[in-house]
Amino acid sequence: MALNYDIHTLHTSEELPASPASELKNSFKGVFQQALREGAISITRNRKREAILLSAELYDRIISELAARDPLETLRKNYEVRFAALQTEKAQTAYEDAFGASPEELGNTAVSHAEGR
Repeated sequence: MALNYDIHTLHTSEELPASPASELKNSFKGVFQQALREGAISITRNRKREAILLSAELYDRIISELAARDPLETLRKNYEVRFAALQTEKAQTAYEDAFGASPEELGNTAVSHAEGR
């Protein structure tokens, strides 16, 4: 049964329904069912929030959304796309042409591009 959670409607741990750790220990199934129904449950010990119980699906979605917003992850994806483009036969030919060209050929090509030819 796939549940759909909107990550933007999640609450801070202070706002979550709470369940004492003793209840979790003695009645895991009920607390687990509550977490599946409500999205997440705050587990308390001595009335202090200690942990959050949430479904694997919700956890994976949170991680995916965080990764999608991570600037380093975005750079990595962009790099992979650009690197893949450099691995084509056309790119290889252009590389060989550029590095195999004589200084005169490079100069003529630069002048042609500068003049818009």
